[in-house]
Amino acid sequence: MYYASGNYEAFARPKKPEGVDQKSAYIVGSGLAALTAACYLVRDGQMKGEHVHILEKEQLAGGACDGWKFENVGYVMRGGREMDNHFEVMWDLFRSIPSMETEGVSVLDEYYWLNKEDPNYSLCRATVNRGEDAHTDGKFDISDKGAMEIMKLFFTPNEDLQNKRITDVFDDEVLNSNFWLYWRTMFAFENWHSALEMKLYIQRFIHHIGGLPDFKALRFTKYNQYESMILPMVKYLESYGVQFHFGVKVTNVEFDCNEQRKLATRIDTLRDGKEEHIDLTENDLVFITNGGCVENSSIGDQNTPAKFNTEIRESGGWDMWRKIAAQDSSFGHPDKFCSDPEQTNWMSATVETLDDRIIPYIKNICKRDPFTGKVVTGGIVSVKDSSWLLSWTINRQPQFKAQPKGHCLVWVYGLFSDKPGDYVKKPMRECTGKEICMEWLYHIGV
Repeated sequence: MYYASGNYEAFARPKKPEGVDQKSAYIVGSGLAALTAACYLVRDGQMKGEHVHILEKEQLAGGACDGWKFENVGYVMRGGREMDNHFEVMWDLFRSIPSMETEGVSVLDEYYWLNKEDPNYSLCRATVNRGEDAHTDGKFDISDKGAMEIMKLFFTPNEDLQNKRITDVFDDEVLNSNFWLYWRTMFAFENWHSALEMKLYIQRFIHHIGGLPDFKALRFTKYNQYESMILPMVKYLESYGVQFHFGVKVTNVEFDCNEQRKLATRIDTLRDGKEEHIDLTENDLVFITNGGCVENSSIGDQNTPAKFNTEIRESGGWDMWRKIAAQDSSFGHPDKFCSDPEQTNWMSATVETLDDRIIPYIKNICKRDPFTGKVVTGGIVSVKDSSWLLSWTINRQPQFKAQPKGHCLVWVYGLFSDKPGDYVKKPMRECTGKEICMEWLYHIGV
């Protein structure tokens, strides 16, 4: 492995690696990172598609970029990526993924044309008093002292931030500012989260700073990210014969560890409740994606709250990671991330509205008609005085290709799922989909 600068290598086709025809790959998970790994193995690694195996415990690819209409539940979008024009790996890849709508066009082409013709920006970043513009007015509203705290964090060595929280490096000069409102709601940060993670995010998204108040740095897809990004990748991989194994949960990857190397020797799985395993050789490559933002999530519906899973260490990818980490300390410390779900959880909901009486309230806030097919909110609108710290967004409509005309989909999320609501006097985690919808309607002024 080596590092290169610029796009010198981005447009060069690699030589076929020696011995690649004898190699196979096993990829744990089927989220954006996992599918990207598979695409690069096929495109640049020139590995035979039938030698690439994607192991996914769900029945649908996508991970946090899922988007589907579930029977008796409705539309579900658990999360998504906020993308900009500096996602070099993503855009390098999508120039090779064919569009599913236009022959001879790549996903990158259609994405670029769309955002060129309909650039993203928000006309209302935050509200108060049930739908009134909070008039953050593009200002960070941060003192010189607060700005210096952010600058100091930026230059603090990583090792000096171990086991520190954001509240250990920021005080009210930052935490009461518009900057922090913009940042925490955009990236789902809590005051008690990792100071090191905060630093790494600042460094990664430093070019976003000027666009935080109005999201002009962001780019969005035409439809939900499953249909616009994941599905084209799946179809591309299937065209090369890549093997998708749905309903296969990886429970452990066993390693032979010594001072010279760490060699994966076996993958343990559960298929339909039955234990199976895959024996590996030195010609097998294993790619593990774990700790995803929707790992151990649950789904509710109109009449049933989503279950709050507290034993996250014992389930899903977290348990797999713990078993791997127990084999060698260099495999990380998963309990740092999953030992206290009260400090890491958040909730989202998809609201489908077909009531024409609600549309004027939406227009009043975002200053746009949601049915033009163009940018609507331009990113999340954060309810500054919400007890749940509620944010909501409406992307280009329709969000799903099969979405009925006149239906508007709203994605809502709250950072404080343990607090009683302002209209529905219950914690968000105890609310049904119908109750979350009522709380959102209250905060837009309905």
